[in-house]
Amino acid sequence: MIVFLLQAAWLIPFYPLAAAVASLAWSPGLISRTGPRPCGYLNLLMVAVAFGHSLVALTALHTNAAAGAQALYRPISFGWTWLNSGGLRIGFDGLVTEPALIAMAVITGLHLLVQIYAIGYMEMDWGWPRFFGSLSFFEAGLCALVLTDSVFFSYVILELLTLGTYLIVGTWYNQPLVVKGARDAFLTKRIGDLILLAGVIALLPVSGTWNFHGLQGWAADLTNNGTPLPPGFQLILLALIAGPMGKCAQIPLHLWLDEAMESPLPSTVLRNSVVVVGGAWVLLRLEPLLELSPFVQAVLVVVGGSTAVVASLIALAQVDVKRALSFLVSSWLGLLFVAVGLGGTAVADHLLLVYPLPMALLLMAIGTIVISNVTQDLTQLGGLWSKRPLIGIAFLVGAGGLMGLPPFASFAALRELLALTAASGHPVLLGGVVLVTNALISAGLIRVFGQIWGGRPTPFTTRSPEVLWLMVLPTMVLGGMVLHLPMLLVANGVYSLTPLAGWGPLAWPLIASTLVGGSLSAAFYLRPHGLAQLPASLGGLQDWLAHDMQTERFYHRTVVALVLALARFGAWSDSRLVDGFSGGTGAVALEGARRLSLTTSGRSQAYALTLVLGVLLMAAWLIAVDLPPVSIALP
Repeated sequence: MIVFLLQAAWLIPFYPLAAAVASLAWSPGLISRTGPRPCGYLNLLMVAVAFGHSLVALTALHTNAAAGAQALYRPISFGWTWLNSGGLRIGFDGLVTEPALIAMAVITGLHLLVQIYAIGYMEMDWGWPRFFGSLSFFEAGLCALVLTDSVFFSYVILELLTLGTYLIVGTWYNQPLVVKGARDAFLTKRIGDLILLAGVIALLPVSGTWNFHGLQGWAADLTNNGTPLPPGFQLILLALIAGPMGKCAQIPLHLWLDEAMESPLPSTVLRNSVVVVGGAWVLLRLEPLLELSPFVQAVLVVVGGSTAVVASLIALAQVDVKRALSFLVSSWLGLLFVAVGLGGTAVADHLLLVYPLPMALLLMAIGTIVISNVTQDLTQLGGLWSKRPLIGIAFLVGAGGLMGLPPFASFAALRELLALTAASGHPVLLGGVVLVTNALISAGLIRVFGQIWGGRPTPFTTRSPEVLWLMVLPTMVLGGMVLHLPMLLVANGVYSLTPLAGWGPLAWPLIASTLVGGSLSAAFYLRPHGLAQLPASLGGLQDWLAHDMQTERFYHRTVVALVLALARFGAWSDSRLVDGFSGGTGAVALEGARRLSLTTSGRSQAYALTLVLGVLLMAAWLIAVDLPPVSIALP
C-alpha cells in the first residue's frame, strides 16, 4: 500500500482541487440551509488527506532508499498529451522526485495549519466558500507546479496562481483598498507573466524541448561541445527570469506584494511563505540554462542584491505590520536571486528550504495580535509582553529563523551564501550586501517585536483578549517545527552543524551583523517609550522610505504616463484617421450619388445617346487594344 501511495503521488494536487471545485456548491442560491461552515470543513479534510499522502510517499521514498530499493527510489515519471499536431507536442510531463515530495509535504502541511488557523480567524465571516476554495486552489496549483517537468505548463500554473491571487486578495471586495490591491497585484504580475510567455514561446524553436530535464541535457551539450549560443538567446533568458521576478516581488516588479496585504491574514500567511516561492522554484529549474550566460547571471545578482538591501530599508519605515513583513519577504528572496546568479544552486535550494516555516510563523503570530486588537498600525500597539507572552515567544522564534543566528537553520544557509560570495569575482561588495541585508532584516524584525510587545500599553492594547485556540494551536505547532528544523536538516544530511570551532571565519561576521542590527533596533524600540518615528531632521527620509522610495509615483510619471499618451494617440488616430477616412469616403459617395441623381431627366433620347456613346467608346478601346503594334522603319 505504501509503495502504491508513492507511485500515485501525482494524485496529491487533485485532493485540494476537488475541494476547490466542491466549494462552488456553496455559492449563493445553491446551498443555503447548511450555511458556509461545511465548505470550510470539507476543504480542511481534503487538505489533511493531501498532507497525509505526501508524508507517507516521502517516508516510503526514504525507506526504499535506505533499503537499497533503487528501482523505487528513481524518479517516477508520468504525463499526458494535451496537444499533438503538426509536429508540435504539448504535454503535462511530471516527475515524482525527492525534492518534489519534500516541497509538497511543506506546502500541504502549511496549508493544513493555515486552514485550521483560518477557521478561527474567519469565524464571523460569511465568505467561507470563496475563501477556503481559493486556498485549496492555491494548494493544488503549487503541488502541480513542483510536479511538472514542463516549462510551458509551469507558465500555465503560474498564470492560474496569478488568477487565484486576484480572487483571494479581493475576498472583501466591498472595500475600495481591497479592490485596488487586487487589481494592482493582478496587473503587476501580468507584466512579468507576459514577458515570461514570450520567452517560453521563443525557447522551443531554439532548444527543441520544453521539458526541464531535456533543457538541462541541451545546455550540457552546448557546454561540452563548445557550441556558441544561438542568436538572441540572452534575450530569451531575460524573458524567462521576468516571471520569477514578478512572482518573487523583485525590483522593479515588487509593488504588488504590499498591495496584496489587503486580503485576510490566513491567505497572507500562505502567499508570503509558499506562493511567492513558486517563482523561485521555476527559477531554480531554469538554472542550467542561466549558467550559459554570465550576463544574465549578473542581472540576477544585481536585481537580487538591490532588492535585498532596498526592500529591507523600506521595511524599517513601514507603519503597517503586514506591509513591513511583506518587504522582508522581497528582501530574503533577493538573497536567493543572488545565490542563483552566482551559480550556487545548492545554496539557493537551502535558502528556499529554510524560508517558508519561519515566515509563516511570523505572520500567524501577527494575526493573533491584529484580530484581538483591531489594528495593524505599529504605532498603536505596544506593551503586550505581559498579556501575550506565548505569542511573543513564537514571534521571536520565527524571527530567529530568518536571521543569521545559530542554532537556527537560516544561520547555516546564510553562512553558505556568504561563502559563495567570498568565492565570487566581487567578494567584498557581494559579501557586504549579504551582511547588510542580514543586519537590516534583524533590525526590522526586532523593531516589529519591540513596537508590539515592548513599551507600554496603548488604548488598543490595554485589553488584549486571547484568541481562539484554533489560532493558537497551529502557531505553537509551527513554532515547534521551526525550532526542530535544524535537527531535521542535519538528520537528512542537508547541513552539518559542527561546533563553533568548525564554523569557519565567515560565521563570525554573519553573527556580528545580526547582533549589530538587532541591538541597534532594540535600543530604539525595546524601551518604555519606543521610537515611533525618526527625529524631525530625518522625517523626510522616513516618509521617502515609507512610500517605497516614491517608486509608485515614478511609475505613474513614466510608464503609466507613456501608456496614457499612447492610448490618447490611439484614440485620436482611430477617431480622426480611421473613422475620418471611412466617414469621408461615405460622404463623397453620397455626394456623388446626389449629383448623379440630378442627371435623371426622363428623356429617352438622352438615355439612348448616352448608351450609344458608351458603346462607341468601348468599341474604340477594344479596337485599339487588339491592333498589332506598328513598326516604323527609319531611313
